[in-house]
Amino acid sequence: MKPRPIISGIIILCLSLFLKGHAQSITLTFSGGKDGQPVALDHILIENCDKGCDTTLYYPNASLTLQPLGIGDQPSDPAGFTVFQNIPNPATGHTAIKVYQPVTGQASVMVTDLTGRQVASFSGELKRGYHVFSFAPGRADAYVFSAGNSEVTRSIVIVSGTPSRDGSCTLNYAGMPPGEEALKSTTPAGGFRFSLGDHLRYTGYYTTFTSVIEDTPHTNMSYTFDFSTTGNPCPGIPTVTYGGQVYHTVKIGNQCWFRENLNIGTRINGIAEQTDNGIMEKYCYDDLESNCETYGGLYQWNELMQYVTTEGAKGLCPDGWHIPTETEWAILTDYLGGSSIAGGKMKEAGISHWVSPNTGATNSSGFTALPGGFWGYNGEFNDLTGNATFWSSSQHDAPLAWYRRLSVSYESVSRDDYVKAGGFSGRCLQD
Repeated sequence: MKPRPIISGIIILCLSLFLKGHAQSITLTFSGGKDGQPVALDHILIENCDKGCDTTLYYPNASLTLQPLGIGDQPSDPAGFTVFQNIPNPATGHTAIKVYQPVTGQASVMVTDLTGRQVASFSGELKRGYHVFSFAPGRADAYVFSAGNSEVTRSIVIVSGTPSRDGSCTLNYAGMPPGEEALKSTTPAGGFRFSLGDHLRYTGYYTTFTSVIEDTPHTNMSYTFDFSTTGNPCPGIPTVTYGGQVYHTVKIGNQCWFRENLNIGTRINGIAEQTDNGIMEKYCYDDLESNCETYGGLYQWNELMQYVTTEGAKGLCPDGWHIPTETEWAILTDYLGGSSIAGGKMKEAGISHWVSPNTGATNSSGFTALPGGFWGYNGEFNDLTGNATFWSSSQHDAPLAWYRRLSVSYESVSRDDYVKAGGFSGRCLQD
């Protein structure tokens, strides 16, 4: 007889039952702040990056208690069809609604106004997973978005502050979000699973602003989302005075940037060429100095670089600063989540300077990109309020240099090359 395996098995069983019954709960508490003032969170998305599941807290609920899985615990079954609150809310032009379909099958969506009149609908088969719908309200009003399958119907209220141009409501199926089609068999509510050591991502939502925090909690934690639009200034140098103008600084990752577009030099008319004449020169959109005061100057690459071709050259920047290289622009966009979403975090929010819809703009980074447009090498000004274009100090080929572009229509950042004779905006990066 060999009793040791039996005894060992009993010990392991007892230990597992003990650990399962004594797994200490963890409470996560969330709050928000904007420009030094507390704000109420609209909702909080909590994602378990290790287990591929998530859950959402809706106002006024701002805390979540997690019960870590013990040894032998099994994941719970999907909780059912789920409808998330629309983003942005209130709706501005278009708003997105995400739903979760627990099993592949027929689903239907109906949107009604507060009188109960149907204004839009959808019906079709949805695969298991997350799906996104885009809704454009017809007028400033409130709407009820109801969606479900054969077993359950869920509803949310959509508040509209901006009506469509023609007064009509539209509902479009936008597909499954990239990367979410293959999520494991877990759901946002009731199916959230957590074990000690799991990496969690929290996304806080406040009106049109978002803020992201990541952590691996092992005990009770309190988190504060920062929705400030000005960003955090660089330590020790909140401002730089240069050429009679005050530039604010913003710390993004390990980089320190000017928060305003460069505006230095003597304005020359758009029909003239900027030349190596010992005078710092700039174009102002439509030859108006007031546009330079708001959006900064526009510079041909050689003028911005002060007629050198060395990557990271000082150019027209003050001492201790330089024109960012292609690699440094990539570091910025990578830090902000990648080129597909970084533009929204860099663009000034709202439509004070950008035209509508200014898609995805939150300025959560504090970069505060303004759409200064560009000067074409044929002498024409283009795209004020619609596009922001920034030179890098990196050449592509002799007549070309790399630049970054942000558009009113996208939350992405595009990278391309252009002839150096074109006139783009400039930003300065600390050495």
